[in-house]
Amino acid sequence: MYEIIQLIIVGILIISSYGFHFIQHDSLIFLFSALWCGYSFIKAIYLSIRSRFIDADAFMGLGILGTIFISEYMAGTIIGFLVLISRLVEDFTTEKSKTAIQNLIKAAPKTAQVIKDGQEIETEIEHVNLKDIVIVRNGEKIPVDGRIINGSGSVNQATITGESVPVEKNINDTVYAGTIVDSGFLQIETERVGRDSTFGKIVRLIEEAQSSKAPVQKVADVFTNYFTPIVLMLVLITFLITRNFRIAITVLVVACPCAVALATPLAFVAAIGKASRKGILIKGGIYLENLSKTKTIVFDKTGTLTLGEPKVIEIKQYGTHNQSEIIECAAIAEKFSGHPLSKAILGKAAELNISVPDPKNFQVVKGKGVIAECFDRKIILGSRDLLKDEKINFPAEINDYMEKLELDGKTPLIVAHDGDICGVITVSDVIRPNARETMFKLKEMGIKRLIMLTGDNERTGRAIGELLGIDEVYADMLPEEKVEQIKSFLSKDDKIVMVGDGVNDAPALTQADVGIAMGAAGTDVAIESSNIALMGDDLSKIPEAVLLGKRTFRTIKQNITLGMTFNIIGMGLAATGILSPMAAAVAHVLPDFLVFLNSSKLFK
Repeated sequence: MYEIIQLIIVGILIISSYGFHFIQHDSLIFLFSALWCGYSFIKAIYLSIRSRFIDADAFMGLGILGTIFISEYMAGTIIGFLVLISRLVEDFTTEKSKTAIQNLIKAAPKTAQVIKDGQEIETEIEHVNLKDIVIVRNGEKIPVDGRIINGSGSVNQATITGESVPVEKNINDTVYAGTIVDSGFLQIETERVGRDSTFGKIVRLIEEAQSSKAPVQKVADVFTNYFTPIVLMLVLITFLITRNFRIAITVLVVACPCAVALATPLAFVAAIGKASRKGILIKGGIYLENLSKTKTIVFDKTGTLTLGEPKVIEIKQYGTHNQSEIIECAAIAEKFSGHPLSKAILGKAAELNISVPDPKNFQVVKGKGVIAECFDRKIILGSRDLLKDEKINFPAEINDYMEKLELDGKTPLIVAHDGDICGVITVSDVIRPNARETMFKLKEMGIKRLIMLTGDNERTGRAIGELLGIDEVYADMLPEEKVEQIKSFLSKDDKIVMVGDGVNDAPALTQADVGIAMGAAGTDVAIESSNIALMGDDLSKIPEAVLLGKRTFRTIKQNITLGMTFNIIGMGLAATGILSPMAAAVAHVLPDFLVFLNSSKLFK
């Protein structure tokens, strides 16, 4: 507000000065205006001397003092006046780019309806505790992260996932603070509140991201740091050659590298703000820069390229065992494994109303399967390699049958009981509807290598890879092997992007130049381990993020080129006496406005 008042008063003084021209007071008015507009910049000279570092503000202060020294008071006033306008435009541009954060902050209600002692009480959000039961009705915002314990409804999660299509929520489903109940009634048990909620983490990380620096920004800073003393030397040389203070000061006025200093931060702030509105949480400008340079994107299969919800689609019987007995054996073996395929097995057992007792001596054989004991029976569930290790022979008929399934992209699991094969359970995961389209878009954008890592066998992995247009498939991979594989891809000539579910793939994500976590809403591990978190499960956000990275980096290069070009041309014109101090003042601010306009394109 002070700057606006200052601009208005100085503007009035500039206009009024023409009324005093004939009574010889205009120079006094311009001198006063120059000193007032330039006070903060002149003060920066003193601070720069103390810190032994000349920043853009100190540079401006030198320019204003220089115009006063050569009695070009009007030029000094115009410099201060136009720079103040450019600062206001910069503030406006920055604030506009932070609208997404402000909207997120406004989205979180300040109070919650909490049930205490059987009564519904309006409680300030900072006084809501874990396990408190919160009531949310039709049209209200959800104030906490939690689990629905009663009721159901349609919830708009746009503030978290970027998707405006409401999601149906029922008992035991998770809901997030800042989202809206479009219709329904919910009783929610609080699990996270305030800054610990998914919403709170998103706001904090976006704020941190917008203040971080990428390598390209550091290059701009280095340029500015070296350019400043060079300009001062050129000003001195100009004076020594021309013996003209007016020309030397004009060079100083036009040469300040403000536009170069603004080139990177404005673009990054705008891009990160735009991404957050689409449910893409980018933790810093460096990751946008790396996205713009990548030629290789690595995908995990399960939960990323597929829905991560495998189903039992076939049970092949061998010997005297029926389907229920085969599923029972498999479910016993998988009960404590936690493997994604275990959900399919246990789900099928529940569907058939099979009671699954706890196994004894449960053992996970990494990358091969599980071994368990129950009622003095030894149960083996897994791959052919596991059966070979356990010295269980299987006929060629079973081998041929499994190979056919694998070529179709399915996963067959052998069930053995007391040394004999009793059946083969076929599990299949559904490929995401837009997976193939996403791969095609990435290829169109210049991505040279699309790679898939999977714990599946090679035949299954290659079948899915060919279906999606994947260039390279690495199969039979353990989690630690995925980490090593990512390390092997890293090079100076490429930036490796890894896309995973953020939980199972957290170690691999941290090794990549850019780790992107799918479906990170509500998952601390996903948000913390990734560099970019997609709040939803939409694969099409990957090309969007890559495109935004390319657009941002292109905008930054344009901004830097604009700033440097204007500086060099302006200095040349000033040194030859073509530019007057007044024209130099205008020429100094012009590239700043062009940088603002160019960066604002990223909002669209």
